[in-house]
Amino acid sequence: MTKNKKIITLIKILSFALVAAVLMQVLSVTVFTKKNGGTAYRNHFNKTYSYFYEPDNSVQLLGIGNSDLYSGFVPTRLWEKYGITSQVMGSPHQTPLQSYYYLKDIFKKQSPEVVMIELDMLYDSTVDEPPEPENTKLDSFFNYANTDDFQAVIFDKLSIFTFHDMWKSIVNRDFDMRTPNSHGYKYFSAHKNVKVEQYMFETDEKEPVQKNKLHQLDMMVKLCREHGCKIFFTEMPTLTSWNFKRHNAALEIAEKYGADFVDLNLFTEDIGLNMKKSFRDDGNHLNYKGACKVTDYMGKYINKNFNLEDRRSNPDYDYWNESVKKFRKEMKKEDKRRADEQAEE
Repeated sequence: MTKNKKIITLIKILSFALVAAVLMQVLSVTVFTKKNGGTAYRNHFNKTYSYFYEPDNSVQLLGIGNSDLYSGFVPTRLWEKYGITSQVMGSPHQTPLQSYYYLKDIFKKQSPEVVMIELDMLYDSTVDEPPEPENTKLDSFFNYANTDDFQAVIFDKLSIFTFHDMWKSIVNRDFDMRTPNSHGYKYFSAHKNVKVEQYMFETDEKEPVQKNKLHQLDMMVKLCREHGCKIFFTEMPTLTSWNFKRHNAALEIAEKYGADFVDLNLFTEDIGLNMKKSFRDDGNHLNYKGACKVTDYMGKYINKNFNLEDRRSNPDYDYWNESVKKFRKEMKKEDKRRADEQAEE
């Protein structure tokens, strides 16, 4: 191949790549948007993006974390007990960098007074092995590109990669309790009998957190404070993904930021949790009864420490009462669906 032909071929490849990139960007901001893809179809992100249904600047408390949080905190329960408007932004195996991008999104529409950060996401993967030596900038790029962080950046900038398969949700009729009336909570009423073993053995040791995750958490905290939000850290009750070494590390992180750390694994008796029957799986995610008890306990803490306005008597927030009614109806439908499925088995 002659030099001119090589140049022409290279130009064609670059032109194709440029057109493809522009097309993906256009589709990301028109068809496969976060609002359309994240809320109109059944997928892993319905809970995360359900805040699009909230009126602007109406959310007082924002919770952000992974599946432990969206299984363990019930915004409608908090409203009924304390008249506080809240939203949970969570997704399976959510990373701190994903959480940072979600925060940037929600701050465009909301001005929460308090942000509750669930720290289980710091330990969704183990501490990295020492990276391979980086001899060139290209080596550095590919080491970065192999991480979940790179994926989070791409998903944030090009939502087509997140919602490109949303058509499947039209075909798949399986119902999932991720409606806007749950305000980010995932409902599951049934329980699985769990063998409970001691998992919070007291120790002075700390389990280290990846440096990049600590940096991303720092980005989250700074972003919250730039928007005038108070913060506190928490950890939902979980038998399978928490221990005292992690508690110690999390406590040190909270102290660094001058914030509270509410580790609910230390207060299961005070909460009134029957740990044998409070989970929907083998001890990782709470069921509805367990989540309600956790929300009641957290509500007392939030009400005592942050003095958020009780809005139940404010007619501008009557839609929350309607949301509670609709959510209860959806809960009954979901229970019936699961009962029918079990009867067929």
